[in-house]
Amino acid sequence: MMTTSKGQIEQLVAEILQDSTEEDEEVLLHLLNGLREKQQGIHRRYLNATLHMVGIFEPEASEVRIPITPVIHNTIKVPHGGIIATIADAAMGGLASRSVPEGYNVVTTNMNVSYIATTTNKELIARGRFVHKGRQTLVMECDIEDETGRRLAIATGSFFVIQRRL
Repeated sequence: MMTTSKGQIEQLVAEILQDSTEEDEEVLLHLLNGLREKQQGIHRRYLNATLHMVGIFEPEASEVRIPITPVIHNTIKVPHGGIIATIADAAMGGLASRSVPEGYNVVTTNMNVSYIATTTNKELIARGRFVHKGRQTLVMECDIEDETGRRLAIATGSFFVIQRRL
C-alpha cells in the first residue's frame, strides 16, 4: 500500500477543485461524505460508503438502495451495468449470509443479470429473495428497479456456504 501524507491529499484536492466542473464537485462531495460515513461507523465497507448503500434485511427478503448520481453513471449518463450487478449481489448475498449458521458466511459462485431498461431517475432498489435454501448452496433471485417501480434488471445468483474466516 502506498504511504500518503495529508499534504499530498490537500494538494490533490486543491488541484481538483481548481479545475473542477460542477459535476466534479458533486462527485467529490459524494465520495467524501461516504468516507466520512465510513469513519462514523455508518458503513462497514468502503464500497457501501462510496455508493451510499443502505439495506433492510428480513428473514426471507432484502432491499438494498443506492442513489443514482454521476458516480455510478456510464458514458450515456445512466447507471452502469456493473453497478446494477453490484447492488443485486449485495441484496442477494446480504440476505444469504444472514441465513447461515453462526461461524459461516457465503460467497457468490454464479450470478446472471438480465438488463431490461435504463433510468435517469433518483434511486436504484434491489429486492432479493430465496429460490432454494440448501446446507451448502443457496439460490437467490433479485429485481432491480428505480424508485418509480420501473424494472431495470432481474438477477439470479448462487451462493456457497463457507466457514467464516477469522
